[in-house]
Amino acid sequence: MPYYENSEQLKEVFRNFWPRAKEQEEVHEKLAKSGIIVRFDIEQPEVHVTINFQEEGEDGKLGTLSFDSDVEPEIAVWSTSETTNKFWQGKLNTTIAMAKGEVKLDGSIAKALGLLSKIKPLFKIYPEVLRDMGLDHMVL
Repeated sequence: MPYYENSEQLKEVFRNFWPRAKEQEEVHEKLAKSGIIVRFDIEQPEVHVTINFQEEGEDGKLGTLSFDSDVEPEIAVWSTSETTNKFWQGKLNTTIAMAKGEVKLDGSIAKALGLLSKIKPLFKIYPEVLRDMGLDHMVL
């Protein structure tokens, strides 16, 4: 089964993914307009990723990615790294995963589902990042 070797590898994947995600203008505009803060609490290995659309990044655009932030999210999503890998490749039925307890959500389910529809175009970028990093074995 695909998995991340350690927390640093998982963080590096997100560090490579985030700039590419922000380049998707249509997605970025929708997310920036939402002003949402989402935290992904990932286990095996443990990493806490916060995406904050109330803060400007170094590029001057709304939207920052950070690890172990103390900013309070509107939505917190828990899953294992294997489930996270499936999710960001568009290979996870989120509703079924929530029903099975593979994904746990704290916050507004309606906002989370709205967010999900906005980020779907990003699912094609994540496997590209994995391939570029030599992690082809993790591409589903």
